[in-house]
Amino acid sequence: MKRWGNRVIIPEYEKKSLSDIVVSYVKNKILSGTLKSGDKLIEADISNELSTSRAPVREAMRILNEQGIISFSPRKGNQVLEMSPKEILEIFEIRISLEIQILDLLVTQHMLQKEDYQELQNLTSQMQDGERQCSKNEERVFLLNTLDLSFHRYLWKASESHRRAQILEGLFYQLLLAMNQNIVSLGSFEEKAQEHLRILNALKTKQLPIVLEEFQQHLHTYIETTLVDNMQINKAIYHGWKP
Repeated sequence: MKRWGNRVIIPEYEKKSLSDIVVSYVKNKILSGTLKSGDKLIEADISNELSTSRAPVREAMRILNEQGIISFSPRKGNQVLEMSPKEILEIFEIRISLEIQILDLLVTQHMLQKEDYQELQNLTSQMQDGERQCSKNEERVFLLNTLDLSFHRYLWKASESHRRAQILEGLFYQLLLAMNQNIVSLGSFEEKAQEHLRILNALKTKQLPIVLEEFQQHLHTYIETTLVDNMQINKAIYHGWKP
């Protein structure tokens, strides 16, 4: 078990249903950058790795398929979702739209309290401290992605918009598969800490235009670095929503 202070960097699996354990196993492989778009998922290999039967692995593949994280075909079997640049852009646009709705709710309905700001501050502080806590690149990628997800997931849940939160979590993993193709696109701990800190400070102003500007700039950075090799897609980005 790998820990960061009192916190596990790459966790062992808690007592869950066997299929949930397999789902967490696959998602953690994505968070750590080990699994990328197009990678095959061999049920027998996963079964052996986790010392479980094939049945919960098959159920986990079904769940992951429903979440849009893997795909299945008779010829290729189960594999991690592959996306064209156009599809990646579409997922970014859907995520942006849904997350803007959540930010609108949080700001206009005054849903964030002092303790919420403190929790978000703690997450940005952990990002700032993350680099020196990781000795291996796999740990670094896992921790950076986990903290990024934790920050946004906190906002999704705080909005009490459970369906949006559920959809957004699936979209997060789908986009991460694309970004894992080039780990540089994830940025550094310090860069991500500053971006999230700017979002936090914007939230504290309770001014929606300021919040949306910082959020869109944050996502724009990911889009630009993920799709930098496709100039046609970049033109669509600039035309569509560049802050």
